[in-house]
Amino acid sequence: MAEASLRAARPAARGGQSNLIFAVAAAERPPGELCGRVDEIAVLFPWGSLLRGILGLDGDAAAGLASLLAPGGRIVALVSVAERDARVAGVRPLAAGDRDALTARWRGHGLELVEFRPATTDEIVASGSTWAKRLRTAGRVVDRPVWRLEVGCPNPLAGSGDERG
Repeated sequence: MAEASLRAARPAARGGQSNLIFAVAAAERPPGELCGRVDEIAVLFPWGSLLRGILGLDGDAAAGLASLLAPGGRIVALVSVAERDARVAGVRPLAAGDRDALTARWRGHGLELVEFRPATTDEIVASGSTWAKRLRTAGRVVDRPVWRLEVGCPNPLAGSGDERG
């Protein structure tokens, strides 16, 4: 996070972001000052309760993440769970057939599943995460499933004819 925050502090012409906030907090207990104010949450290769939260399996973590989003906000995640990880993570590997269960779990938190699909090699590489680097050998992704999922907070102004949003 330190390296990312230094990049964000760069001038805008060099890729900096003046409106970016980094917070260290448990997903189950997000900072109250941020609740309802976040446009995008990026979660890269989570583990533990955050992984279970992203998959809607840990209700407290999922509710904490959902509480952060502003209307129209979204959570984008890259998730990788292999069979050998299931014992440690308490999560079985994902499959395309998990879409309906994910949809139902996130809907229970007021969010809609926008996308659930295998991540592309370009998306994995572009994440810049150290875990993504471990997944690559000679520029190719190792045979390990990586899924991209996106959930969004419905925008109550969408389709209302109100042009303020």
